[in-house]
Amino acid sequence: MNYSKTSINLRNSFWFLPVVYGLISLAVVGLSTWIDLMYISQLNGTLPKLFLATEKIAQSLYGPLVTAILTMTTISFSSIMVVLTTYSSQFSPRTLQDFISDRFTQHVLGVFVAGFVFSLVNMLLLTGKDGRVILSPLLTVVLAITCLLFFILFIHHSATFVQVNNLIEKITRRSLFLVETKSELYEGETFEKWDRWEESELREEDGMPIYSNKMGYIQKIPYSKLVDLATQNESIIRLNADVGNYVKEGSRIATVWMKGSSTFSSNSFLNSIAIGTERINDQDLEFSIQKLVDIALRAISPSVNDPHTAVNCTNRIGTILSKIGHTYDPKEAFFDKERNLRVLSTPKPFFQYLYKSFYQIRHYGKDDVSMLNGILEALILTADGQRKEIKADVQRFHQYLLTSLDLNELPDLDREFLLHTSEVLNEVCK
Repeated sequence: MNYSKTSINLRNSFWFLPVVYGLISLAVVGLSTWIDLMYISQLNGTLPKLFLATEKIAQSLYGPLVTAILTMTTISFSSIMVVLTTYSSQFSPRTLQDFISDRFTQHVLGVFVAGFVFSLVNMLLLTGKDGRVILSPLLTVVLAITCLLFFILFIHHSATFVQVNNLIEKITRRSLFLVETKSELYEGETFEKWDRWEESELREEDGMPIYSNKMGYIQKIPYSKLVDLATQNESIIRLNADVGNYVKEGSRIATVWMKGSSTFSSNSFLNSIAIGTERINDQDLEFSIQKLVDIALRAISPSVNDPHTAVNCTNRIGTILSKIGHTYDPKEAFFDKERNLRVLSTPKPFFQYLYKSFYQIRHYGKDDVSMLNGILEALILTADGQRKEIKADVQRFHQYLLTSLDLNELPDLDREFLLHTSEVLNEVCK
């Protein structure tokens, strides 16, 4: 069973947390009913009457509460649909998963489901005996007040989440966190620090190819788990595909070299790799940047015409690329505890992150001076304080950007504006 894929689906699903809340609510209903039957009648007269109610009062209370909670749930779902429509039409369809997988949204729906289930089941369990006093109506009132508080917080949360600047900020922070935790940047070692004689012995014809058994995007590669798998089977795994790559059924995604007695199973490897219908943020840094690119492209489209939002996106992309540049030391070789080579990967070069961050914005924004200047300013953010290899990549893209423009056709002030920013970038890249 592919536990990585299952955990990703559960985390990104709308139904999982509400179902958990509903089951907890059923358990609380059973516990409160048992307490009402076994203990409350014995404690009648010793507890304050404020905490107790007769079944007749409870019956008149549960009906309106069920209706009220269901109404709040309906309004919340309507708000969710408005947010999803806004994200899809104005920002990018790829940003939908940010709201769908948002934990607060799922917890709010879970609280509503718990309140609805608790009130409805308690109403069904009433016997109609007017003389019996019970404690569960008090719990229902507390849960209803909790639902109301969560409803108010959810309205505020939705209004905040739908603002484009807040969305850009959230994507940027998530991308920066991903840079700090990306396995290929912090685990393993680079070939420069490793004796490469073992690689020369890994002849292609001696390896066992592993082919994908489904089509989709590679969502997650657990490098530590692959190291353990290769160690157990006395094998070496070379990955032919990376996170974010699209594969079809039958695509070669890895090659395995085994010792004579090894019993390596391709199913064990395939069950370790998560392949799904869409790209996700967990390890795919390029996809996180692509969301900001999509928002920028929508902003500079004639239908929206909001270059300030696009420049905000390029500034955030420059911040992310700067973070990547400062920490970029991609690891290609992963070892076991005895320093035996177990996993080989092919990490993306820095220039690939740089190029894919701006080439579409350059193409669609080449007639907008503010957009071109925004790209140059983002390149300044990227190159500032970097080592010479990163600056060389930035300068390479800088030249690519300038050669695609005809500066002589620009008005004098626009040309001077761009050339000044370009000179600043040249100084930073020295």
